[in-house]
Amino acid sequence: MVAIKLRTTLKQILLICLMGMAVNPAKAASPDLTQLSIEELMNMEVVSPAKQAQRLTDAASAVFVITQDDIRRSGVTNIPDALRLAPGVQVAQIDSNRWAVSIRGFNGRFSNKLLVLVDGRSIYTPTFAGVYWEFQNFLLEDIERIEVIRGPGASLWGANAVNGVINILTRRAAGTENLVSVTAGNEEKLIVGVRFSDQWGEDAHYRLYGKYVNRDELLDLQGRDAEDEWYLSSGGFRLDWTPSGRDSFSLQGDVYGGSLQQNTIVPALTPPYQQQVRDTTGDSGGDLQGNWRHVFSSTSNLDVKFYYQWERYSNALLGVDLDTFDLDLQHTFALNERHALLWGLEYRHHRDRYFATEVSTMVPSALDYDLFSAFLQDKIDLIPDVLEVTLGASLEHNDFTGWEFQPNARLLWEIHPQHRLWAAVSRAVRTPSRVDNSIRLNLLTLPPQTPENPLPVPVLLIFQGNPAFGSEKLTAYEIGYRALLSEQLSLDVATFYNDYDDLRAIDIRSDLATVVENSYVQVPGLFVNASQGHTYGFEVAVNWQAAETWRLQGAYSYLRAHLRNQPGFSGVLPVVRDGSQPRHQLSLRSSFDIRHDLEFDLWLYYGDELSDLVVVEPTLISAVDDYVSVNARLGWRPRRDLELSLVGANLLGPPHVEFVQEIYPFPEQVERRIYGQMKWSF
Repeated sequence: MVAIKLRTTLKQILLICLMGMAVNPAKAASPDLTQLSIEELMNMEVVSPAKQAQRLTDAASAVFVITQDDIRRSGVTNIPDALRLAPGVQVAQIDSNRWAVSIRGFNGRFSNKLLVLVDGRSIYTPTFAGVYWEFQNFLLEDIERIEVIRGPGASLWGANAVNGVINILTRRAAGTENLVSVTAGNEEKLIVGVRFSDQWGEDAHYRLYGKYVNRDELLDLQGRDAEDEWYLSSGGFRLDWTPSGRDSFSLQGDVYGGSLQQNTIVPALTPPYQQQVRDTTGDSGGDLQGNWRHVFSSTSNLDVKFYYQWERYSNALLGVDLDTFDLDLQHTFALNERHALLWGLEYRHHRDRYFATEVSTMVPSALDYDLFSAFLQDKIDLIPDVLEVTLGASLEHNDFTGWEFQPNARLLWEIHPQHRLWAAVSRAVRTPSRVDNSIRLNLLTLPPQTPENPLPVPVLLIFQGNPAFGSEKLTAYEIGYRALLSEQLSLDVATFYNDYDDLRAIDIRSDLATVVENSYVQVPGLFVNASQGHTYGFEVAVNWQAAETWRLQGAYSYLRAHLRNQPGFSGVLPVVRDGSQPRHQLSLRSSFDIRHDLEFDLWLYYGDELSDLVVVEPTLISAVDDYVSVNARLGWRPRRDLELSLVGANLLGPPHVEFVQEIYPFPEQVERRIYGQMKWSF
């Protein structure tokens, strides 16, 4: 009852903030990244690698920044597609409204080794330890940049920042204008965004936004409409207040709701022992987030942040009502000329309630659980302006595995004013989710008298959560090189070797088989920490200003995986196979200004084959062919405040499958998309 009352109260606060702000005309222009040089882009300020502001070139980690201008000129209409711009990020569309997104492997609909943040607020769900990308319905024009860290960030961001961290940073209210945005086409049937920005008194700025999305369905394998269209509406606000030179406050919030059509293949106990279900998913939720910063001096500041978010999700697989409250404190100060310290504390509380469906249930169905964490980091200038080492660690306690310790060490060497070499060793863990611990899921029916099941009755394989399931562990080794080779050319290279232990696998427990009403046999499969192995590879990003009006950007990723069962385990099913990782990925993008008011952008993207994708169906294995996607955009600004553009995506080649969901798979094909966009700012 307390959580329900708190959620109701915060919803009322959010609605009041949306409706009750005073109006005072004011405008503030945001920086135009199209005018930034390659050197200025290299010296952009980032906050995610060190959890405090620093120049991109001085980050001792594999970080890539997707700017607002990258998003605009790529013509994308959602965040997952924008993430394809970054090297080392695997993005694949599953159906009209679901994506698989990961960094450095282990991709899937339920990817669980990637921490995703919005202005520092975690949108990583404790249900399955991943992200519901379809609900991240932000106004793309409100995004300042997306900082993508490849590699562990657990010493600062805590558990689950295993293979990487994505931090979506929105613009301050003072840096936005009023906006009306409309997108329409054959697949993006209608996307409408509206933003109002203004000043409130002498020291405060605010903005309000609303967005509506109506997207069409994809194609099934026979080329027919898959009938998985979706609708989503969202709205929100941001208020920034700077009452003095030492204090600043921000308050922001969002609400969303929609309906999504999804196709699944679920098990049945009668021939053909599986059936297609076209399910309507209902979803709603929201968040309220506040931040206070106090500056003590030029080398010391304190940040206090809180957020509360609620979400309600219901489909054929599972229904959940989840509330999350988080309080975070962070303090930065200089100990002396050589040492800069950063420390912080965090408390997070989850309260959930799960609703049983025909195929699943959660035991217990409702649970309250907490997370406590602390971190400390020391940045040491061994040789000022030449050699810098960063030592840090986080200590975290959760209610599933207890205490987790995650240290890291990073070295940055300034070989030359325009050249940096860095190296890092890190430890990170992925703590259990509610699904790992508590799920009971009807997974697969094996027909009788088949090679997989010689019995005269069907066998129903079920997933069964394991309270003894522990954390998955990673020790990562990284080396990187970042350079401004000339005023027109930059290069960023990162290599890595990831050593994994106690990875999740499924132990089919035939010894626990039971006969149910003499009509079928039920066999449980338990999640166990039974796999280990390593991945390795490298990523390259190049930015070349070929001419004053022409910029070329390239990104290439190479990845190999070698995973196996731990000693003492035989016959367990791995969740990830070696061939389920894309070995090669390539992105090439050209941005050309034909004249000052006319832009032409061309983007080629290559995704490698997935030859051995683990999919739970009678064969247990699927494959996805490699594909090439070519996107083009023509943008015209007849006036300074009006932008018209025509975008084509997947222009060459036939429709293709990009990914197949791990459970209840229903393969769908991504087809050609043509849409127009109008953006009017005033």
